[in-house]
Amino acid sequence: MPHTICHVEIPTTNVKKSGEFYSKLFGWKIDYGWGPEYATFFTGEGQLTGGGLDRKDKIVPGNIIIYVLVDDINAMLEKAVKLGAKKLKEKTEIPTVGWFGLFADLDGNTIGLFTPAK
Repeated sequence: MPHTICHVEIPTTNVKKSGEFYSKLFGWKIDYGWGPEYATFFTGEGQLTGGGLDRKDKIVPGNIIIYVLVDDINAMLEKAVKLGAKKLKEKTEIPTVGWFGLFADLDGNTIGLFTPAK
């Protein structure tokens, strides 16, 4: 069995607010059926198709960054900021690999955006 990432949990102090943020930003489908402390999200088809929003009383941002595949990093960074995020890193080239950008979500988690080189 390959050792691929199969689930990601994003800590949040407000599951509903974070669910709405990620739904508006990436179009993810959010399932709040787990109760007020947890929701699942579904990103669509691919290797990693979902994860969870895990409510915590206090967020201590860590060093783990998840990267989301996007077509237009600049547009998504701008959209994230309009939804309340903070831009951490402008679109930056990784020679021969692609481009990335970073933002801090509503709870200060660092989220990466990635577009591969063609």
